[in-house]
Amino acid sequence: MNHFMRIKDKINFDTFYLYATLFFAFTLPLSRTAISFFILLLPIVFVLEGNFKNKVKRIWSNKVLQATIVFLGFNVLSLLWSENYSEAQNVVRLYGYWLVIFTLALSIHKNDIQRIITFFLYGMLLSELIAYGVFFELWSFKHATINNPSPFMFWIDYSVFTAFTSILLLSRLFSERYDKKEKILLFLFFLSTTGNLFLGLGRTGQVALIVAIVVMIILYLKINFRSIIITLALILSIYGAGYIASDTFKTRVQSALSDIENIKNSNYDSSWGIRVVYWMISYDILKENPLLGVGIGDYEQTIKVFLEKKSYPISEATQNFISKSHAHNQFLMVTIQIGLIGLLLMLNLLYQLSAMKIEDGELKKLSLLFLTIYFVSSMAEPLWLKQFPLALFVLFIGLFVAANQPKIYPAR
Repeated sequence: MNHFMRIKDKINFDTFYLYATLFFAFTLPLSRTAISFFILLLPIVFVLEGNFKNKVKRIWSNKVLQATIVFLGFNVLSLLWSENYSEAQNVVRLYGYWLVIFTLALSIHKNDIQRIITFFLYGMLLSELIAYGVFFELWSFKHATINNPSPFMFWIDYSVFTAFTSILLLSRLFSERYDKKEKILLFLFFLSTTGNLFLGLGRTGQVALIVAIVVMIILYLKINFRSIIITLALILSIYGAGYIASDTFKTRVQSALSDIENIKNSNYDSSWGIRVVYWMISYDILKENPLLGVGIGDYEQTIKVFLEKKSYPISEATQNFISKSHAHNQFLMVTIQIGLIGLLLMLNLLYQLSAMKIEDGELKKLSLLFLTIYFVSSMAEPLWLKQFPLALFVLFIGLFVAANQPKIYPAR
């Protein structure tokens, strides 16, 4: 024990957390293995560091961390009424990633946050170079293809990453912190990232980016005639260029329009139609399990039960697909799993995140833009059940809560 204490006294924890988080941010878009490594490493060191009394005091004095604890606690509590214990354990394991939020919130200094975000951008730049190399047939890489050059993750997840990177770069272009030379590089990076967004099949990030652009213009320019014109010009130029230059994007737009037309005609056998059916099923589940839901692990088998007991306007093939999948919506997933109480706790967390005070105005705006991208995307995918988007969430929420911490850091 004394030997461990001597080793501990020699560790500069501030330096460790900084460099570990820099590597975490850089490798986040690049490696599942690296994500798993840092998700384990950071909380373990946080525990070994000790000083629990002070840490508990700081955690409980922060409204976001309070809301996080209550939300996570209710999810764990739902194990009591969840019959599929194996799947429940898997979901709880993913919620374990959230421990990184507490680690970063209490361990990262404010003046290091922008540097960490820049390292995330370096990682995204490398992933984009690989994606463009696949697209232009310079090399092959894993499962990436010309029609879907997402190099490391599923295309929907990658579209969330590229959409957030685009809005992050665009916000830096609006910033006064960077000189003209830096802004030229940022602009070129923005063009390549946004172009990459339209090369892939993921419409989730493409839709989220539209909403984020509107939010960004309001944050920086307020609502007036000038901001409306700038917003329309940005959206039309970005999406118009994407439609002209990318056959994949053009096909996906036409497919979306076809899906909407089919939905109008009560045909739900399509990507968007399936999501509408999930709303129907979730509503029926909620009527029978309004407050507590069906339990954190029982969503898939409950969906199967309702598909069998009630007739929905879908084909047998679509029904088979739905019976083996999640609800394609994080809000619906939470409602199915832990009911209206859980949904209210989730919305409270979202409110606390958006209301969080951050002295750095640009970081505050970025936090709102991140929440916009992430939770608009969550309307189409349960991002908290997927490794890459979940890791993205815990990294940036941890950094934003760190920016919310008092200026004076207590002695370790």
